[in-house]
Amino acid sequence: MNITGFDKVAPYLTHPLVLVGFVMMLAYGIHWQLMRSGLLAQATKKDSALIIRLFLRYGFWLALVLLLAGFGLQFSGIGLSAWNSYMEKEKVISFDARKIAESLSKQLDTKDEQIKALTEAITALSKADASAASINDALRALEQGNTAKAQAIFAEVLRSKEAEGRQANKEAAAAARHLGALAYMNNPKAALAAYQKAVQLDPDNADGWNQLASLLYRTGELTQAEEAYRKVLALAEAHQDKEEQAVALGNLGNVYRTRGELDKAEEMYRKALAISEALGLKELTANQYGNLGSVYLTRGELDKAEEMYRKGLVLDEALGRKEGMAANYGNLGLVYKTRGELDKAEEMYRKSLEISEALGLKETTANQYGNLGNVYRTRGELDKAEEMYRKGLALDEALGRKEGMAAKYGNLGNVYQTRGELDKAEEMYRKSLEISEALGLKEATASIYGNLGSMYGTRGELDKAEEMYRKSLEIEQALGRKKGMAADYTNLGIVYEERGNLAQAEAAWKQSLSLYQEMGAMQHPDAKKMQQWLDELAQKR
Repeated sequence: MNITGFDKVAPYLTHPLVLVGFVMMLAYGIHWQLMRSGLLAQATKKDSALIIRLFLRYGFWLALVLLLAGFGLQFSGIGLSAWNSYMEKEKVISFDARKIAESLSKQLDTKDEQIKALTEAITALSKADASAASINDALRALEQGNTAKAQAIFAEVLRSKEAEGRQANKEAAAAARHLGALAYMNNPKAALAAYQKAVQLDPDNADGWNQLASLLYRTGELTQAEEAYRKVLALAEAHQDKEEQAVALGNLGNVYRTRGELDKAEEMYRKALAISEALGLKELTANQYGNLGSVYLTRGELDKAEEMYRKGLVLDEALGRKEGMAANYGNLGLVYKTRGELDKAEEMYRKSLEISEALGLKETTANQYGNLGNVYRTRGELDKAEEMYRKGLALDEALGRKEGMAAKYGNLGNVYQTRGELDKAEEMYRKSLEISEALGLKEATASIYGNLGSMYGTRGELDKAEEMYRKSLEIEQALGRKKGMAADYTNLGIVYEERGNLAQAEAAWKQSLSLYQEMGAMQHPDAKKMQQWLDELAQKR
């Protein structure tokens, strides 16, 4: 046989019968050529008879064994199926699961947990009970950011494993988790259904509960998210997994902070920080510093907030962790904005935005658009502010981030109110209030009450304005949020002044100024405004 043509024959050797025939033909062909060449000595009649008898005897038994094996395989279908499956898997293209996962996760903020889930899903895809052609198509699509084909494969695996009954529940649950991880980026409803199926099939799997909780938190279902994170924490404690405990505690802290339950949030973050530092988990430690900074920022403890954010930034820079750097730059911008240092705030927001856009971190990008909008609005650059808010809102809507949507609606209301477009302003505020109350976002709810009060004040409806400000103040006092309390006292003072009650106005503004002093934010434009108004009142007397 001309060996140079082997490459044309090789593709046909995947079938076992063709391969056996080829090997036998090759063996006999070599012996025939050796005989014709004269290299083999002439056998005697006695030797020839012995060779023939041995050939016939062992050839017969070999043929019988092959025949019986062939019938068995033919009727069971197991052997040929296993062979074909093996040969198919051998031809799955090479891939880097981690690299693909990181690329896919850029559709949202990069999260270690999400990258881990995607990496596991992509690795499992290469071993799925599907043809090599289907798997390769799905892998190539994933490299282009398209998850549909991979999701279809896992959906079929889930269906088939569920059909096998309870003994296949863990395998079915794994398929559901992989399906959820892939759907997480662009189809939250499908991802939610998949994760709920996963925990139903395998309730003792912490990964399934954690992924479910993360999605519930992202979509604003805070009560359900807390329940799921509590389940993760219980499983982590049962498994004595300290790192998982730290992650669960930090996530519970996020839920409480979003609700405005700052004392509970700080407690969770402190516990997570203690575990992370004891284990030397630098990334988790950096996260907890950032989380604690956000608690202090909300309370108006700006120096403590800055200290925490800078600690987190130092760790993130040492680790080369750009996502964390983006978050901490943005957080430092919030500190400077609260102090009234707008140029420094804009510098931090721009640094965060640059990193976020480069990495494709859509959530962080949306946040920084909102933050920059706040800077421009404070400066009176309303068109620029609206542009930033609209860009952020578009991203939040695409991601299904209700909390972000509520913030952007409120911010757009502020722009319209400043322009004097009060009907548009009220429409935006009401949209924001509806989402915030539904999600239990106390801080956001308080801010919107304050905005509505300002709008009613502009219309001259002072009683309604006072009602809104007092609702806001009640929430802010319960939260211990000095910045919000200062704003409400400022606004109540305006109402009192317009009614001609200067003593009440003075008392309210002094209370506001005192809060700015406690925050170390005397450079804030509103703090300067309070001092100016108090000076003017003093002159009137």
